[in-house]
Amino acid sequence: DTLVDDQGGDLDTLDRNLGTLEKQARALAKRSPHLSEDLDDAVSKINELDSGAAKVAAGAAKLHTGLGTARTGAADLDTGVDRLATGASDLDGGIHRLVGGSGKLAGGLHDGAGRIPDYGRQDRDLRTQVMADPVRLASEDLHKAPNYGTGFAPYFIPLSLWVGAMVAYMLIPPLNRRALAVGASAWRIALAGWLPVAALGVLQTVALMSVLHWAIGLEMARAAGTVGFLCLVTACFAAVVQWLNARFGAAGRILVLALLMLQLTSAGGTYPVQTSPRFFNAIHPFLPMSYVVEALRRLITGGGLGPVWQACAVLAAFTAGALALTALSARGRQVWTLDRLHPELSL
Repeated sequence: DTLVDDQGGDLDTLDRNLGTLEKQARALAKRSPHLSEDLDDAVSKINELDSGAAKVAAGAAKLHTGLGTARTGAADLDTGVDRLATGASDLDGGIHRLVGGSGKLAGGLHDGAGRIPDYGRQDRDLRTQVMADPVRLASEDLHKAPNYGTGFAPYFIPLSLWVGAMVAYMLIPPLNRRALAVGASAWRIALAGWLPVAALGVLQTVALMSVLHWAIGLEMARAAGTVGFLCLVTACFAAVVQWLNARFGAAGRILVLALLMLQLTSAGGTYPVQTSPRFFNAIHPFLPMSYVVEALRRLITGGGLGPVWQACAVLAAFTAGALALTALSARGRQVWTLDRLHPELSL
């Protein structure tokens, strides 16, 4: 009895524990059908845990590498901070110098402002006008023609003389047929056909300049020089027209007219020849009227005589050359052929 009484408390505890064990056994029996599923869930979670652990290991490796890079960057940052401190020190010294330079600039501006002149209203308006229109075109006439007629006279006077020579050789044969028939000297034949037309040209020149001066009022800076030069011009024109008629016959009259057109367009009598087409610029130096127009401008309105003497030399050369060619044509005409026995034109 005593032994039973002594173990009575342990039996109660054992009874409670057995009751708890019975409940857990029943719960285990109740969960046992689902134990396989729970194990599968546990295995799946363990696999996920393993993957997470691998990721954590990889991240730890990256963290280790990053810590090494951060250490290097920290060293570079420390070097940069040292340079920044040095630059800040230099900047501080530069600021002090800038303050000193600003003071000198302020003083210089103050002195410059004191030196600016105080212009009056009239002076200010004048300088304002100069600044608004800094370039002004100033034209000066060296030898001004009084009117358009005087300005165009050097162009139309040689035109009239050329036409006069052309008309004269329509009435007077360029080569005397009787002299050709008797076998006279070629030079004598050429001069015999040239002198009458040249004499008529001199009379034409005197009449033309008299009308221009007394009737129209043309004023010439060098009247005597103009008339003398025009006598040389008409002699030259007569020689050139004579040669064209003597060498080419009836076709020479067409050539005379064509040569006149070329001279009028290339002489630069109305506008500077530089404004003409390239072809007329090319033939300008090789035609006599180009030199005549330039020389007459100097003789009528004034200016240096250089172009006049140049024109005289050119006209003399043209005259001598044309007379020589006419003499050659006369020598050729002294030989009679069957073609020369027929008339030049037949109607």
